[in-house]
Amino acid sequence: MSCRYCHRWHALLLCLVLATTVHANIPRWLELAPGDPGIHIRGTIRYLNLEGGLYVIRDVRGIHYHPLNLPPAFEQDGLAIEALARLRDDGLSAGMVGPRVELLHIRRASRLE
Repeated sequence: MSCRYCHRWHALLLCLVLATTVHANIPRWLELAPGDPGIHIRGTIRYLNLEGGLYVIRDVRGIHYHPLNLPPAFEQDGLAIEALARLRDDGLSAGMVGPRVELLHIRRASRLE
């Protein structure tokens, strides 16, 4: 004999499990530095074999950014990321490939549009 409310509890439990699974798959932000970001970057990490090798972020519009503080865990050619950064014009880029940026927050992107 089954409880007449069991199907409601099963449906509620399924909704909770699905909501938890979806929330668990959202990448969390890794905070690297305090401050207000000036730019939002959605792009791909690229390794360039220039000046001994360096990593850049190529955004969805094709602009290359040279991150000054890219964490080693994100040094993967082809990795899709999302970052909040601020422009740094207080020096020259080693590879002179694009504007230098200080990353304030970074996370893996589920997909790029």
